Amino acid sequence: MPRGNLEDWVALSLLPCIGPIAQRRALARYGDPGQIAHRLSPNGWLGLRGVGPGSVEEIRAARKDLRKRAEREVRRCERRGIRLITIDDDDYPAALVELPDAPVLLYLRGTLPGRIVRVAVVGSRRATAYGRRIAMGLGSSLAARGIEVVSGGARGIDTLSHRGALETGGRTTAVLGSGLLKPYPAENEALFERIAERGAVLSEFELETRPRAENFPRRNRLISGLATAVVVVEATPRSGSLITVTHALEQGREVLAVPGPVSSEQSQGCHRLIQQGAKLVQEVEDILEELSPMYTAALPIPGSGLGSEGEKGRNSEGLDEDETKMLEILSDDPEPVHIDALADRAPFGVARLQTALFGLELRGLVEQIPGRYYLCRPSGPVRP
Repeated sequence: MPRGNLEDWVALSLLPCIGPIAQRRALARYGDPGQIAHRLSPNGWLGLRGVGPGSVEEIRAARKDLRKRAEREVRRCERRGIRLITIDDDDYPAALVELPDAPVLLYLRGTLPGRIVRVAVVGSRRATAYGRRIAMGLGSSLAARGIEVVSGGARGIDTLSHRGALETGGRTTAVLGSGLLKPYPAENEALFERIAERGAVLSEFELETRPRAENFPRRNRLISGLATAVVVVEATPRSGSLITVTHALEQGREVLAVPGPVSSEQSQGCHRLIQQGAKLVQEVEDILEELSPMYTAALPIPGSGLGSEGEKGRNSEGLDEDETKMLEILSDDPEPVHIDALADRAPFGVARLQTALFGLELRGLVEQIPGRYYLCRPSGPVRP
C-alpha cells in the first residue's frame, strides 16, 4: 500500500539539500514521507549518511511554508493535467526502481506504460546535416520496429530522434532538465505537445524549475535508466551525451555509437566510444542485435505494424534461469501473488527478481495487476 499522500511526497521532493539518494535512505529508515518532510528531527537527519548540519538548517528554514508549497504544486498539476507518480506507485517505471538515485517523485505528461522496449538516442546539440539525417532515420526505424525512442528534448540530435519516431506514428519519451511548466528549449514547446500525445514528457523537477546547467547531467541518468540501450549520434570529446554513456555503463545498459567522417570534431566522441568497445551502428539491425533476447522477443514481427499486446502474445523461448524459476513459482499458484511473497520464495535477491518479472511481462507470460501482484497468464484461450 502506498505510503502517505501526494502532498507528502511533493513536500519530501521539495526539501533543499536532500537529493534522491538521501530521500530514499530516509524512506528506507523512517517509512512515512510526511513524517520525513515535516517532522523528522535534526538527529534523525544527521543519522543519514551524507546529511550534514548545514543541510539540517536549510531543511528547518524550508519547513515554514513547505506544506503550502506542496499543496499548491499538487493543485497546479491537477489543473494542467500533469500526473505525479511516486516511487511507491505501480505505474512508476520498473527500469528506474532499481537505480539507487532514482527520484522519489516524477512529473508526467502523457503515458509511460510498462512492457515496452525503449532505446535512447542522444547526441550533439550542434548537429551537422549528416547527424540530423542519421538521428531522424534512427528514430523513425526504431519506432517502426515497435521500440520507444527516449531522448532529452534538446536541440539537435535529441529533437530529430523524437521527430523521427513521431513521423512514423511511434512512441517517444522526452526527459527534461527543467520543470514541465518551463520546457527547454522554448522553441520545442510544440514538439513536446506532440510527444505528450504520442508518448511521455517527463521530469523530476518542480513545475517552475528553470533549465539550470546542473540539471542536465542529473536528468541524463533517467534517459539511460529508462532505456535498454543508448545510441550516441555525434558527440564531441566533451559532449554532455558522454555523461549519459557513463550512467548507462554504471546501470548495465548497452552502449552503441554511430561513426562519422574522421575529420569531424562532432564525431570524435563517437569514434572514441567505438575504440573503447561500443558497438558500431550502421543500421537499426545493429541495435537490435545488441538487445537481450527478453527484449527482442517482445517486439512485433517486422511488417506487422507497431504491434499491440495481443500481437505480442506469449513467448517462452530463451528464458534465462531466473525467469524460468519465477515462471515455475507463479505457475504453481492460480491466485495473484504479491511481490513481497515472491521475494520470500525466490532463491535470489530483489534486484534479480524485478529483472526476471520485467522480462516475463515483456514476453506476455506474466501480468502485473494493481497492488504489485503478479499472475501467470494462461497459455491458451480463457474459457468461461
